[in-house]
Amino acid sequence: LGNFLEEECNRRGVQSLNALEPIYGVMERHFGLRRTLYSMDDEQALLGFEAEGRKIFAVSDSTGESTTDLVMAALRQFPGAGVDVINVCPQVRSLEEVNCIVQEASDTESLIIFSFASPGMSRFMRQQCERTKVLYADVYQPVLIAFEKYLDYPPVGVPGGHNLRDVDSFFAKWREVRVPH
Repeated sequence: LGNFLEEECNRRGVQSLNALEPIYGVMERHFGLRRTLYSMDDEQALLGFEAEGRKIFAVSDSTGESTTDLVMAALRQFPGAGVDVINVCPQVRSLEEVNCIVQEASDTESLIIFSFASPGMSRFMRQQCERTKVLYADVYQPVLIAFEKYLDYPPVGVPGGHNLRDVDSFFAKWREVRVPH
């Protein structure tokens, strides 16, 4: 249905983005299963049972809730894939932590689904995954790029965005420190 909608939008000249498609594609490659809407055959079911213990890393520079929700939605298309655990890695904001996550995913032959507001962090995660041959899907940058094109306005690239109405909170967290003489 997503592909049909995307094709129809393209035919009519309407911009669209199928945000789950990159996740579906990487899950198909990682699990060796085709997504299904209804039921699976016995062979697919057996593959899923043989593959128990799989995990997926849901990585975000914010709470990780949206990324986890996308992973859960996509997993419903792969019954029997054998995923037991989603490791939610929230507030990832350093290159060192990205390296640690990628190494752990590599060691456990896991999949990484991530969302970073910063294009630099996204690029670094992609590079590290490609370097270690860890399958991944970047679920946020394609959405930001589509918005940027549509709005003709660049994203701020900061977790949580930028709220100009919340300027008073800046002052609330500031404090003065007296310098001893």
